[in-house]
Amino acid sequence: MSARVLEKRRVRSWHGLEFEIVIWSNWWAKIGFMLHPQVANFMMRYGLPESVRGRMEVLHEFGHVQMFPLVLIYYLPFLFLGISGWWEFTIVTAGMLLFWEILAEAYVAVKFDGYSEVYRENLHPFAVIYWVLIVTAVLLPAIAVIAGVL
Repeated sequence: MSARVLEKRRVRSWHGLEFEIVIWSNWWAKIGFMLHPQVANFMMRYGLPESVRGRMEVLHEFGHVQMFPLVLIYYLPFLFLGISGWWEFTIVTAGMLLFWEILAEAYVAVKFDGYSEVYRENLHPFAVIYWVLIVTAVLLPAIAVIAGVL
């Protein structure tokens, strides 16, 4: 079976970037020139109707661009404290990337009418596991700093 385009949209971010987002039925997406598998979207939207999934995934990808400046703010405390080794860099960078996923999904929750109803009707264990892991992983760098590990 070949992949179908679920959603295609031309967008312009609040900070001036303009590009096209394409979402395919096989869990791949293209944002501008970047083609990538949608691992986070797969976990969050497994089992949702394709029409809803496509609209939510376009918003999620656009949310990454819209929220990029906030992601940089996540890094600032770590830059001021200093990141000295590869292990610390890996932990902080992973936390930043996961925080970016949370911000992108928060963008979807704000922009998609009926967001909570969709999940109330279609909640899948993948989504619950995903959110528990993501929130825990985002908090790990801060916990490590407080505990004196980083």
